Amino acid sequence: MGQQKRLLFVCYGLGIGGIERCLVNLLNILPEDEFDVDLLVLNPEYALKDQIRRKVNFLDAFSYIYNTEFTMREIRRRGGLWKHRRMLLPYFDHRVRIKLGLPLWTTFRPLEKHYDVAVAYSQNGLAPYYVADKVTANRKVLWYHNGAYEKKGKDYARDQQYYPRFDYVVAVSRYCAEMLREKFPGLEGKITVLRNICDREHVLRGSEAFIPEGFSADAAQIVNVGRLAPEKGPELALEACRLLREEGRKIVWHWVGDGPMMKKIRAQAAQMGLGDCFRLEGDQVNPYPFMKYAKIYVQPSRYEAYSTTVTEARVLAKPIVTTAVGGMEDQLTDGITGRIVPISAQALAEAIGQLLDSEETARRYSDNLQQEVIGGGQELEAYRKTVFA
Repeated sequence: MGQQKRLLFVCYGLGIGGIERCLVNLLNILPEDEFDVDLLVLNPEYALKDQIRRKVNFLDAFSYIYNTEFTMREIRRRGGLWKHRRMLLPYFDHRVRIKLGLPLWTTFRPLEKHYDVAVAYSQNGLAPYYVADKVTANRKVLWYHNGAYEKKGKDYARDQQYYPRFDYVVAVSRYCAEMLREKFPGLEGKITVLRNICDREHVLRGSEAFIPEGFSADAAQIVNVGRLAPEKGPELALEACRLLREEGRKIVWHWVGDGPMMKKIRAQAAQMGLGDCFRLEGDQVNPYPFMKYAKIYVQPSRYEAYSTTVTEARVLAKPIVTTAVGGMEDQLTDGITGRIVPISAQALAEAIGQLLDSEETARRYSDNLQQEVIGGGQELEAYRKTVFA
């Protein structure tokens, strides 16, 4: 047996989300006899931590970074201000930098260990800059999960400076890769497309855990999973729900997930008289029973890179309706394994209505999905040949 490769993953957090779920799936599939894994979590979000099944060395973020959510709390918990007085000046510098919009990671402590591969497992937050500036490794990798690039001005200029410092920039779909090539022409030779890992057995096992409350045969249960944020299209879902109810259809739409639009969408649902049929289920560590017992799974996103939840709905062989955003054509064939429709509430409502009216079509989509090999870790070999070679 050869020597284990030393891997470092730096991530925004381990809260409930698609990127975090993909990271957990990737960690779980990496063989322990091949890879020794360190993980640095930059924000105190650990909802999915217990779902990591392999040995992972969690680095103590308190020793390396400053964070407004936990630094002062941890100073008090670990012995008080006097004991950690040397941290106070850097911490207050961190707070000032936030107010002035200055780079935050420059005052963080570097990691002492040298790695074979260091991964910034998201373009979000400070992970790319920390890995680029504060980590030593034979190879550095940036994982890009977003279906759009929206930075401008100095933030865009910074990424134009930092992204080329990575040996690989991983795009999770062909669409994502094309978008990155357009925004960063100099990355052409570094961009590689690697699909996210889906843990098929975890999804299937989790889907059997319980029957969600409020699911009954009296109405068609429609489910989508995602953050209540503009890019996920909650207002499209709400309007599609209204249109379906106007047609006299008896449906209940379950939105599984939390986010910054929670209060707004709840208020709008009540104002539209949809409080009884558009249900905000909040974050769920295990969303799979909601997906399993859905009649139709819907993804109303305004943009995506490669939707994790659509992959999981495919594992469960659910009839799927999704908007025509990046990465969906990598997952579904319109009219064969699901519906891909324009980004509009009307288009979503029409496709959902057609599936509600045709059990035969819905069953055909499910049967076709059951013939596909989805999840199970077949992607690992592609990882071995590229970023972890």
